[in-house]
Amino acid sequence: MYEHLVIFGATGDVSKRYIFPALAQVFANRGLPAEYRITGVGRRNWNTPQLQEYVSEILGTHHTPPLPRSREGFLESLEYARVEDLSDTRQIQAIFHNQAGSTLLYLGLPPQIFSSVLKSLQHVTLPTGSRLIIEKPFGLSYAQSKELNGLVHQKFPEERIFRIDHFLGMPIVSTIFGLRFGNPVFTPLWNRQYIKKIEVIWDETLAVEGRADFYDRAGALKDMIQNHLLQLLAVLALEPLETMWSPDFRNKRVELFQSVKKLSEKEIRAQTVRARYRSGEIYGVRVPGYAKSKGVDSERNTETFAQVILWVDNERWQGVPMVLRSGKALGRDRKEIRVHFKSGSKLTESHFSEEGGNILRVNLASEEVNFGIFTIPEAGGITSAPMRVDDPIAPEHLFPYERLFLEAMSGQSRLFVRDDEVEEMWKIIQPIADAWAENVVPLQIYPAGSNGPPLEDTGALTESRQSRTTAKTIG
Repeated sequence: MYEHLVIFGATGDVSKRYIFPALAQVFANRGLPAEYRITGVGRRNWNTPQLQEYVSEILGTHHTPPLPRSREGFLESLEYARVEDLSDTRQIQAIFHNQAGSTLLYLGLPPQIFSSVLKSLQHVTLPTGSRLIIEKPFGLSYAQSKELNGLVHQKFPEERIFRIDHFLGMPIVSTIFGLRFGNPVFTPLWNRQYIKKIEVIWDETLAVEGRADFYDRAGALKDMIQNHLLQLLAVLALEPLETMWSPDFRNKRVELFQSVKKLSEKEIRAQTVRARYRSGEIYGVRVPGYAKSKGVDSERNTETFAQVILWVDNERWQGVPMVLRSGKALGRDRKEIRVHFKSGSKLTESHFSEEGGNILRVNLASEEVNFGIFTIPEAGGITSAPMRVDDPIAPEHLFPYERLFLEAMSGQSRLFVRDDEVEEMWKIIQPIADAWAENVVPLQIYPAGSNGPPLEDTGALTESRQSRTTAKTIG
């Protein structure tokens, strides 16, 4: 177990929303030694009592605050180090002046700052065996991801690097494993013979909400699809694996990303959508347009809605569209996976639409699983059947960052993103990002509080793709 955690970006949004609440729970559950030290690094002119007061306020608003005794113990483990210039090696070295124990460094910083911090760390003497956690996104392009990989490898070997994607720490990932590989009903059906489409949707009523400085450089494509949603796609589509705790989990994810077809410019036009919200109302509250938000450069044409249709070119998934979508300032929250199964006959196809039966819904927020089943039309048409899916080898229920901190502290990297994995993910998204930057796909506008931009049904596209795949297989 590591004796010292150093958090770069301790006063930032990620630390406030995720890191400190998760660490407090880990501490409360005795996942940290009594003498564990946590150093928060920031540019604010604070001292240790001010950081402790700040974190105390955060824990007071967290939905599962730790008990008073463990909370006080956690606060006492905190100290503050002011670093005005993260490129100043001397200021960073001072953090470690009196530390001999093993250290875990956490870069909870905007991605545009990673490079300068990593270059500074090249000249800092760290305690032996120190490890590094890097927050997503890992770069904002394929070229940046390769550059960052080169920088971190100069100081840390791959086995001591933990690129975080907190969606991999979500309990729902274990649920999906149980559904795919431990369920006698669905396991044999999980292929192109029975599934016609898979959707991964992350629709939010939340607008940019003070994150414009970062979000305007990324947009929905790079903020959500390139990392979070691609990882969920990998879990849904990878080849059989006994458990997410297998050391081979990362290898299978890399293989899956390598099999995803890279879209041509013509396919990008037909299979991707980008849009931005204008002013509107969400639950009766007036929301200004994205372009008017503080910190937004309207000339960037940053999208707040992105949809991408991808294809996995392997024996299991040829011809099955994988739809990834994320949008902000929409009329309702919808965070779910939808697996569309083929109907058993033409009779059912003639009575129900895409929103009808034979759809397995996995709610990413509540972790509920439901299956809409076709019944005889005269009897009502569709029955929704709630399901309980248990993975007998899943760990106890933990919040994502709790689980990931415990994994990193124990040196386990299964739920983190490997160097070749992050580059393969960027190879999928970079052609789309480049085409969007050149306005190959026009930026649509939708009102805040609406359902987003109009989207074409993927049915015809699916049939066309499947017919080409069948002809290719037969020929």
